[in-house]
Amino acid sequence: MTATISHIGTGNDTSYGGNGSDTLVGNDGTDLLEGDAGDDWIYMSAGDLSNAYGGTGNDVLIATQGSVVMNGDDGNDVMYGLGGNDYFYGGNGDDTMYGGDGVDVLLGGAGNDYFDGGTGVNYYFGGGNNTFVSNDVPGVEVVQDFNAATDTVQLNGTGFSSFADVLSSSYQNGAYFVIQVDGDTAVWLNGATAATVTAANFSIVS
Repeated sequence: MTATISHIGTGNDTSYGGNGSDTLVGNDGTDLLEGDAGDDWIYMSAGDLSNAYGGTGNDVLIATQGSVVMNGDDGNDVMYGLGGNDYFYGGNGDDTMYGGDGVDVLLGGAGNDYFDGGTGVNYYFGGGNNTFVSNDVPGVEVVQDFNAATDTVQLNGTGFSSFADVLSSSYQNGAYFVIQVDGDTAVWLNGATAATVTAANFSIVS
């Protein structure tokens, strides 16, 4: 059974999806939206400090405006931050997170996760075989627990064509191995050095 629960007002709303595949919509105000069981779609269209919990199942969580907190919980979830300074918690499962604009914090939890913070300064915490994306847009991607044995940095449209290009555009800043893509774009890998990273840690996409 599919339940659709919509909040179209401007107040601070709470909605629980229950069993089944639900659609929950929060508009203005500070909302609490919980999908519970099932594969749910959760939309937060406006309002700061809203919280969304996917629950069990493979959920899609979308925040179009404001600074929100999104929790994927169990399952293979997809989360979109779009505007605002957002917090993502992937939980269990193989999750996909898109930060959008703003300063975002993305925590993958267990599983093999895919992180694309978008523009702005973004902070990543993985815990599995993770992929961290850097696009040719203004922004800094800070990977706080990079593991050279399991993690990959995907470089999109950077102009690099080889691992040698990555090394020639990098430097060490304390505990961080920094790849300076251009004047506005960089990737910071905590715990890595030029001696510990290999070509296998980088996927170069033109």
